[in-house]
Amino acid sequence: MSIYTKDHLLDGKIVYFQPKLGYRSGIEPIILASQANNKDKTILDLGSGCGPISLILAHRFANAEIVGLENNTFHLELSQKSKIENKFSNIEFKNEDVCKFNKDYMSYFDLVLSNPPFFFENQIIKSKNDSINNAKYISKEKSQKWFKNLIHYIKDKGRALIINRFENIDFMLGVFSLFNVIVEITPILSFKDTKPKNVLISLKKNEKYVEKTKNEIIIHSNSSKYSKQVEDWFK
Repeated sequence: MSIYTKDHLLDGKIVYFQPKLGYRSGIEPIILASQANNKDKTILDLGSGCGPISLILAHRFANAEIVGLENNTFHLELSQKSKIENKFSNIEFKNEDVCKFNKDYMSYFDLVLSNPPFFFENQIIKSKNDSINNAKYISKEKSQKWFKNLIHYIKDKGRALIINRFENIDFMLGVFSLFNVIVEITPILSFKDTKPKNVLISLKKNEKYVEKTKNEIIIHSNSSKYSKQVEDWFK
């Protein structure tokens, strides 16, 4: 019996392998990948999992240099399998602990995208599945290192984008406030006029620390279908 499934991204344009019983991708990679543009020549997928963000970017931006860092070896193997299946030559997936600072990446990337674990250890019952544990749970200490490295890796005129739980926003802002950055906060709502479950955060280096709040992203229309904005991101 296979331990992974062969799926697709962007309406069948990309072949994507992911665990059958482990962590499976949601809407977050679609949202994050949609934030990239042609000006982003060097892109880091920090904590790349099975590679959905990197794969989408490789398809959309053939001339970009894309690096995906992932600590889980099973996820990394599936990333490589997807890369080969799609014949992408502009991605490099690496087995690396994203919580350890890598001086080679200091101020190197135009864009850093990250969908780090949402849940803090000791605050929720963890799964017995290693794939799910690696993708969903993290200590606060490691989370701080993750976010700090992310900021260090962007160029002076670069940017970073993160999706995380909205309830973690005070913790995240506490880390970001240690740096001279502009933080743009975009709540993510399942439906209009509901409370946000997740948040998209944009970071840019600046002369001082600044916080801004932007209009929310609404995932579903009233009919439970994806909103027009989100539908466009799947193309």
